[in-house]
Amino acid sequence: MEHNDINLKLQNAQQGIMRLNKIDAMLEQLKDEQKELEKRTNELKKILQKESKDVQKIENKSIKYVFYSILGTVDEHIDKELKEELAAKLKYQQSLKDLDDVVDRISKLSVERYNYVNCQKEYEQLYEQKKEMLIQNNGNVAKRILNLTDEVNASKGNLKEIEEALYAGQNVLNSLEIILDKLDSAEDWGTFDMLGGGLFVGMAKHSDIDDAQDEAENVQKLLRQFRTELVDVKIDENVEINIDEFAKFADVFFDGLIADWYMQSKINESQNNIVCVKEQVTEVIQRLNKMEAEEKSKIEDLQFEVKHIIEIAN
Repeated sequence: MEHNDINLKLQNAQQGIMRLNKIDAMLEQLKDEQKELEKRTNELKKILQKESKDVQKIENKSIKYVFYSILGTVDEHIDKELKEELAAKLKYQQSLKDLDDVVDRISKLSVERYNYVNCQKEYEQLYEQKKEMLIQNNGNVAKRILNLTDEVNASKGNLKEIEEALYAGQNVLNSLEIILDKLDSAEDWGTFDMLGGGLFVGMAKHSDIDDAQDEAENVQKLLRQFRTELVDVKIDENVEINIDEFAKFADVFFDGLIADWYMQSKINESQNNIVCVKEQVTEVIQRLNKMEAEEKSKIEDLQFEVKHIIEIAN
């Protein structure tokens, strides 16, 4: 087997080992999330059932019906109950979606895991083959080249993990920007509404809020994916990143819109909540960008050293 062939296979095997380790760490975290979400979903279901008893007349109606009922087509004495039921329904449905997403990811990762279970054994065999080849050709530099090759492969694996985390983080930022754009639009319509903008303005405002709520469901999923991608990425210990707080933001968002969602102050409150999450994600991405640059530089230095050793070897 030629040097280039064995080097490529050795690199693939080492990356397979790293992927297996990451999958195991991700599965452990996702299974913990699954337990928490199952518990939370059951609790939210009970809350929803309790709230629904107060508004039996709309038990079989859609969420859109509830929204438009709140806008003025229901009696004032059940308005509060309707809002509470809607908030409970949104949280329950979001929790169900989160649970489905986690279960789906566990299933896919479990299937993917089988692709890497033999990588450790394959790596050890290839390592011994390369070691023998190097010793036969030049025993004086064999150990150094092997060690440097291992470092290069490890750095390439780290770089791949960082790039995957960056991709997930950027998806979160894009989704948060969509929500902020919709809330900014709703805020502008709300200003007209308070000045007597009429039915059209009110409908436009609530249409933007509907869109923001839909995107909130998407960003919740993306935040969970981002947190999972960070499981094997080592970030400066001095930097505090409250990834766990991301999972709580949807509740605040829903409550901010439902409990007097027509009030301008609640739109502003939701904007502030989302800006806070965006700042945390941005901080993580900045750290990841720095790590990416450092890892690329490290790989270049290591590869240069290997090349230099080979060039001067007798």
